[in-house]
Amino acid sequence: MIQAAFWLLTIVFVARLYLVARHNASTAFLGATGVGVVGLFCTGQIVPESTLDALIGGTNWLHLVRNLLVTAAVWLVREGVFSALSTEPETKQRLTRRPLFLAALLLAIVIPFTLQAFVPTTDAFIPETVHQPAIYVYATVYMAILGGLGLSVLRVSIGPRDSRAVRASATVVGIGMGLMVLGCIDEITYMSLRFAGFRSSLTDLTYLLFTPFFYSGILLTSLGLGIPPMVRLWRRLALVDRFWILVLHCKLPALKAQGERFAFAVDVLGPRPAERLYTLVIAIGDLRAAGQQAKYSPPAERALVLAQRRLTNTFEPLGLELRKRAEI
Repeated sequence: MIQAAFWLLTIVFVARLYLVARHNASTAFLGATGVGVVGLFCTGQIVPESTLDALIGGTNWLHLVRNLLVTAAVWLVREGVFSALSTEPETKQRLTRRPLFLAALLLAIVIPFTLQAFVPTTDAFIPETVHQPAIYVYATVYMAILGGLGLSVLRVSIGPRDSRAVRASATVVGIGMGLMVLGCIDEITYMSLRFAGFRSSLTDLTYLLFTPFFYSGILLTSLGLGIPPMVRLWRRLALVDRFWILVLHCKLPALKAQGERFAFAVDVLGPRPAERLYTLVIAIGDLRAAGQQAKYSPPAERALVLAQRRLTNTFEPLGLELRKRAEI
């Protein structure tokens, strides 16, 4: 699950980078995905944790670095969501949206970590060291901060949206943040039980539930952040229009007689495919009206009807003209 979240977030980061470079999209979401990718890379699932931690001392400093990166990523997600979706006055969120507030949150995590009795690198850092008061405070503060940030994102994400893509993105991000909050609550419960000296089936259950709650939340949040750039990329590539151009060329070979005006490669791969599809459908209607096209086969007729429907849904004015042409 962690590896899946890492690779998904990497793809989302690349898509976001493209949108920022070409269309001046939100840099907060770009920063969130970029920092999140580095944070997930530090989980030990891509490169062994012992290898990475040895580079910075070999006493579990990687655990702190990872948690700081995740905190910064969630704060950036919150900043992006508030900028895109919140209807509250800017002044109401002014303090918590300043970089200085993020710095204070990170400092609150760092201070108790530095007060621990350091131990060599271990994959089970929290279970093995949570009996130390400094570690208990460090991990509890970290989980509480993430839970608070996640709740604020969840609150803003819920609600009607004008755009279906934005609505889907906000809903998936909200669900992901909700799961992450449940993971934070579960982890605080687990650490509190261990710190108090309880070892029971409840302790084991809370330990097992953390990963599916927390990392499925990260996975869904990554997916939600990826919906808008993927939708924009899908629309920019216009693959549906190109598909129907390809179908019409294959089903209606009479177009070949029109010379380079309807060259296969130019139509399928060229710019503005919606306009090319429109021109192609109109030309087919003209051929039929002029008696230059024999009766279409049922598959070709069906392809033409579906292509016309595609244009009708895309351009209503063009769709009206198509219907007039079809009556000739």
